[in-house]
Amino acid sequence: MPRVRSGLARTAAVLAGGLAMAVLAASPALADTSQSSASALQISLLGGGFASSGTASATNDGTTESISGNQSPPLAVLGGQTVITAGVLAQNVRAFNDGTSAACAGVLGVGGTVTIGAGGSCLVTPGAAVTLNLGTNGLATIALVADAIYSSCTATSSPSATGTTTLVNARITSTLLGIETTLLNLPANPLPNTGLSVPGLIDLTLNNQTSSGVGQLTVTALNLTALGGALAGVTIGTSSCGANAVAPPIPVIPLAGAPLALGIGALAAGTTGGFSLYRRRRAAARS
Repeated sequence: MPRVRSGLARTAAVLAGGLAMAVLAASPALADTSQSSASALQISLLGGGFASSGTASATNDGTTESISGNQSPPLAVLGGQTVITAGVLAQNVRAFNDGTSAACAGVLGVGGTVTIGAGGSCLVTPGAAVTLNLGTNGLATIALVADAIYSSCTATSSPSATGTTTLVNARITSTLLGIETTLLNLPANPLPNTGLSVPGLIDLTLNNQTSSGVGQLTVTALNLTALGGALAGVTIGTSSCGANAVAPPIPVIPLAGAPLALGIGALAAGTTGGFSLYRRRRAAARS
């Protein structure tokens, strides 16, 4: 009798081991997903004309980052427009394996650079001044001049999202007979949704921030609406981050196959234990 009980105990142990292996095989693997996008510049003209730098996007399924679009598009993508004729377009994006994402977007003067550093920070080196021609007022030429205008954002899967806008030496100018006059100096770090204007000429919104929900944020460095001439508007530096999230559980063994896995584990354990018990009974009968 003690031998029989010992065999049953071993059978139970093997069965438990088989069930544990089946459960572990079906355990879910969690992964944080992340996403971001960026667009440097969009120009709209009266009559329906439109020019855009396009959009760069990044996504991550928790293991692999995928990036689409040009992060440093040439000015040639804007076509034959004459609003901007020299400068750098930047629309950098990242989506990391840990559920964080980042984006930086805007325009800089020639020689300027933009990269995304550790933690999703936007690292910018301004170049020479970039000029956007906004039209004329009488004989004067109205322009937006700056060393750099850009937005940045970061998002996590916690979820959370933050964003900022930076304008370096940005101003609205009027040039007449070669003499430049500053009409409006733009703040370096404007508060969200700051509105400014040059009466009768242009309206501006700086650091425009919108969200479709918790953990998602879209930041546009500058929206400009012209009040006269052929130019309808300019949008500079749109960065979007999130929403990032913990992905749904993905079983290594599909849920539909879990009962089969458990059955196979139990059958293997039961067969092993039963065979061991049968051999012991035969040995006892012979003695």
